[in-house]
Amino acid sequence: MTNRIRGTHAVALAVLAIAAPAAAAAPVSVNLRVEGQSRTIFDGPVTTDGHDVTTQTSGTHKCDGTNNGANPSPGPTGTSALDDGARLNGFTWDGEWFEDGFQDFAISRIADESATSSQFWGFAVNFEFASSGGCQTRVGQGDEVLWVFDAFNKTSVLKLTGPGAATTGAPVTVDVTDGGNGSPQAGASVGGTQTGPDGKATLSFADAGVYRLKADRPDAVRSNSLTLCVDPPGADPCTSGDKAAPRVLDVDLPGEQLASEQGRSRTMIVSWQADDGAGAGLSHYAVEVREMGSGLRTAKIAPGDWRLLTDRTATPSVRFRGDSGKAYQFRVTAVDRAANRGSAETETILLPVDDRDRRLWSFSRGWRRTPRAQAWGRTVRRAEKAGATATLPFAGRRVSLIGRRLPKGGRLRVSVGGKSKLLDLRGRSRPRGVLWTSRRMRDGDHVLRIRTLGRGPVEVDAVAPRP
Repeated sequence: MTNRIRGTHAVALAVLAIAAPAAAAAPVSVNLRVEGQSRTIFDGPVTTDGHDVTTQTSGTHKCDGTNNGANPSPGPTGTSALDDGARLNGFTWDGEWFEDGFQDFAISRIADESATSSQFWGFAVNFEFASSGGCQTRVGQGDEVLWVFDAFNKTSVLKLTGPGAATTGAPVTVDVTDGGNGSPQAGASVGGTQTGPDGKATLSFADAGVYRLKADRPDAVRSNSLTLCVDPPGADPCTSGDKAAPRVLDVDLPGEQLASEQGRSRTMIVSWQADDGAGAGLSHYAVEVREMGSGLRTAKIAPGDWRLLTDRTATPSVRFRGDSGKAYQFRVTAVDRAANRGSAETETILLPVDDRDRRLWSFSRGWRRTPRAQAWGRTVRRAEKAGATATLPFAGRRVSLIGRRLPKGGRLRVSVGGKSKLLDLRGRSRPRGVLWTSRRMRDGDHVLRIRTLGRGPVEVDAVAPRP
């Protein structure tokens, strides 16, 4: 998630200051569109949150809406949407960081199109140019986020509306307006026809198929895409020109193996990208989940035991709250307007056991629950002296301890399966991670035992039993 500015690029910053809106807020799904000088670089749904972004030019900086005091709390932004869209869809971008009085990036390049001394990248939210920088401007669920080359030489942002289906040989009318104020836009080209003073154009198609229309005019930002299915009389909409299934791409979980790698609670966001290629366009998604095992019992879960989370959502993300110590797999199915279906399954992800799970943990005297904003479950168990103990029964073959080292940290002994290990937790304090993983054991019931050995404080965040 990243941007850039310098020299003549400061002009773009001045205009941005006049123009439209690693974080704790929940991710949102937006439609991201990137319009280059002569082509659309990207147009599709993206799930994003506010987070640190990195550019080749300026390194890593926060981009969560709190930049320069623009918002009191962090959340998704215009630039974080660009960064996530680029990361997942095969294009790159660069930007320069401006600290004093701005704390934001100015974009210098998206894909292969770079800003010049008179042409700059700018952005709009819901068809209106933003009034602050891309890391200062918050975006919300369902927003239209638009990045535009040569944005400050455009008079309006075109918006194209019209029906989604038509019949061969029959006229169909589309409307082109200024997306910001709704005024009709004359002289815009749509499908080889120009709009009149009322912003309307009437088109006709002799051949069945799927047509992607855009409105264009030299002094304006080209419009969003309108997908039009043209079918013979009597045919169901979109069925004659679209036989290919959509693809589900890049299903994102809060970690590769453990939800604690990026997440902080048992409630996770599962998000994805999908593409219908030259098809009729995506209609909705269905999402299923199945339990792949539990680190808290030895009973096996039969494969194929899928449970439906949602069967019809237009948003490319879903919330799921799982149980401590359990592993899950997800299946996402995309359905297009022609009822073609395509699916993808995720790898298995495990939810660690939090220090607050009192029905699972047994802590002796000497431990104190301590708030930690970046911890799994946002608390840890902290012990200052030697002799504090804790136990956790689990089932599986391995177990991992999750936490962090402390600059004056003490020592901890962990024991399981007849083996023990002394952990020295003194070190540079970094975000939570796996401090130790046991050797591989027989598959079955075990007990993890922890004892503090003094020389400084220690913190236990969570444990991940591997089923």
